[in-house]
Amino acid sequence: MGMSIWLLPKPAKKEEAITPPISAKDEAGRFIQQASENFFYHEFDQAIDNYKKAIVVYEREGKLKTAAKVFESIGDLYKFRRNIKEAEIHYKLAMENHRKNQDSLGEARAMNLAGDLYMERGNFSSAGVWYKKGLALIKNDPPHLTKALLLENLGHYYWKTENTPEAIVQFTQSRETFAALENQMGYEHISAVLNKLRRGQSQKIPDEGLVYHNSPAPKRKQ
Repeated sequence: MGMSIWLLPKPAKKEEAITPPISAKDEAGRFIQQASENFFYHEFDQAIDNYKKAIVVYEREGKLKTAAKVFESIGDLYKFRRNIKEAEIHYKLAMENHRKNQDSLGEARAMNLAGDLYMERGNFSSAGVWYKKGLALIKNDPPHLTKALLLENLGHYYWKTENTPEAIVQFTQSRETFAALENQMGYEHISAVLNKLRRGQSQKIPDEGLVYHNSPAPKRKQ
């Protein structure tokens, strides 16, 4: 999704491409599937329209958490189209609806997406605001992928803004969260980032900033 839209191949013609049939048993699910197909064929306006139709159905059926998440998908689509204003509007709508549903994890996830929106465009100040807000909502929650990603992204934010000691703190906590989740890929990725940061540090970094070196690797599931 982070690729330049200009580097993507031209959309295939419907009669030439193979796409999964619209087979969901529920009405909202069919709208979601149709939106995915629209995206595949670069029919972006139709995709957005079908996402919005799905939201209406989910809200009518009382599936408010699912409806709130679809706003994130619309935000992602606008982000893909480089429409930053509409992307942020829909990420905020997702946050608002997650908040109404008392879904702090969902709200934090939407804030993480808003942070990514600005981080990828070099607006580190705005990105940092969203990452910090998202983490504040779930900092005392049990380990979760959203938490691990927010910690990782905050690490990148501090790295980009040349606050390497704080970046190490955030990356360390992210690695510990991936370890608790037994997410080997995430653990190894953050370990590599920490090693790179450590190599680039001078002797000014206090020893307590290197506690990540002794963090246990996540146990592999049997």
